[in-house]
Amino acid sequence: MRLKGIKIISIFLGIYVACLLPFPAFASDYSSWQKFLDLYLKDGLVNYAAVKDDSALLKAVVLQLENVKKEEYDRWSQDEKKAFWINAYNIEAMKLVLDHYPLKRSLGLQALRYPANSIQQIPDVWNQEARIILGKKVSLNYIENEILRKEFQDPRIHFAIVCASLGCPVLRDEPYVFDRLDSQLNDAVTKFMQDRKKFNYDAHSNTFYISSIFKWFKEDFEKAGGSIAFIKKYIPQNKNLPDNGKIQWLDYDWSLNEQKSK
Repeated sequence: MRLKGIKIISIFLGIYVACLLPFPAFASDYSSWQKFLDLYLKDGLVNYAAVKDDSALLKAVVLQLENVKKEEYDRWSQDEKKAFWINAYNIEAMKLVLDHYPLKRSLGLQALRYPANSIQQIPDVWNQEARIILGKKVSLNYIENEILRKEFQDPRIHFAIVCASLGCPVLRDEPYVFDRLDSQLNDAVTKFMQDRKKFNYDAHSNTFYISSIFKWFKEDFEKAGGSIAFIKKYIPQNKNLPDNGKIQWLDYDWSLNEQKSK
């Protein structure tokens, strides 16, 4: 009995000590986020219903994100910071959906523009200051426009951040990490351009059919030589594309990136 009692005390002591240890920073340890993606992501679609029923893992992911200290962040490289904020955006978007899941149509004419199962049905979703990161309340708009676009000025981020919609880039099945960030971002752009629902070219009419992402963030792509020049870098199978042509904006699918129940 005494040995059993000692063993129980040791277990509780171990749990207590573990609780006192700091969370590993996202710059070096994305294991909880990877585990979440392994469990709930398939072909870029999220099993929101399953996460809603068992949200402990996502809570751990969010807690790890919020426990990163400013002094620690300041020591990171630019790629560590960029990867951190890309992951933070994707986690934040998913958490906002789950906080309101199952999504239902909101009141008002604005809501009628979007599918009933859309992140756009969440009131003021882009400006909600839902998380405290590095000691500051942040929203999706703040992460995208004030940090990722302003500080890093890399148009490839638009193909890595995912606003929980089918028109978005596909959610990657692994976290973005600093030591492979360049290749991950290039791959994200390439995969986006391979989706005929998001990019196509009609040689007969010399028309580029491209995602509205290029319209909304035109300034970012102009800094990179323009939308068409940017696209040509990531579709090697179409090296003979012209340098200019007509542009038609594709409709953006705001339906939730959700696994459909069978």
